[in-house]
Amino acid sequence: MKSALFALSLFIAAATFAQGMAIVDMEAVLARHPNTPNDKKLLEDTLAEFSKERDTLRETLNAKRADLEKQVKEAQNPMLAPAKVEELRQQCEAKYTELQRESEAAEQKMAGRSRELSELEARLIKRTTQEIQAHITAYAKKRGLDAVIYKNAVAYVKPALDITEPIVMLCGGKSEPKDTSKGAEELKAPAKP
Repeated sequence: MKSALFALSLFIAAATFAQGMAIVDMEAVLARHPNTPNDKKLLEDTLAEFSKERDTLRETLNAKRADLEKQVKEAQNPMLAPAKVEELRQQCEAKYTELQRESEAAEQKMAGRSRELSELEARLIKRTTQEIQAHITAYAKKRGLDAVIYKNAVAYVKPALDITEPIVMLCGGKSEPKDTSKGAEELKAPAKP
């Protein structure tokens, strides 16, 4: 008897909770949010700028490596006097050390650029996500909802509980395009007269 009452109380609690519950597909809202196209363009432009900077650094370092290799070959000329060979060897060592230092500095600079890009992306997503959260909270309070759960956190929920479209609209996003394709039976060739 006690177990039946316990099961009934759990069922009533779950049914009550479900009445005040909704789900939202945050990925869909984020993808259709008005900030997303501009944020994506900003990230792409920043990445292109950093890539250009990386390529310039790489070209500079490759030119310096080629110059060093040329000087090393010159120092290996058997026709040079020992004093000249020693002078060229010391110059090559100095250039090699400088090239190593510049390579490490370039790697650190590009690692910093990679961090900057990641931080920019995180800031943009956080800004938009906070705005979306504010709209979800306002919507839930207005509708008397007890909980709004992310769609990817549940295996199944009734489609009627999905509030993704209203949240997209509250955020100023575009409505999801309707599927206007016709079924196969509607696409049959017209009858011949």
